[in-house]
Amino acid sequence: MEGFKAKFRLVTVVVLSIGIALVAIYDLLKPISNGCAMTYMYPTYIPISATEGLSSSKYGLYLYHEGWKQIDFNEHLKQLNGVPVLFIPGNGGSYKQVNFVYSDM
Repeated sequence: MEGFKAKFRLVTVVVLSIGIALVAIYDLLKPISNGCAMTYMYPTYIPISATEGLSSSKYGLYLYHEGWKQIDFNEHLKQLNGVPVLFIPGNGGSYKQVNFVYSDM
């Protein structure tokens, strides 16, 4: 009877070890679902008219607005607040290359 108990314990330990190993291997190899969602940008560039003395066809001042809804540009310009960011593109650059950085200082 003593030999049967020892063999039963050994078989139990081996079966549990194999089960734990299989669960661990499955956890390591199972596919990871992508938790990211696709984001979309809907930029609008609102031209801001410069003063009379500063007219240039090469340069302009634009307000970047993010959103897909139609807005009233004139009303939007009246309600501006915050800190402006100046973007100066490099060689062959465009105002549409701007990356929006918001700082609430």
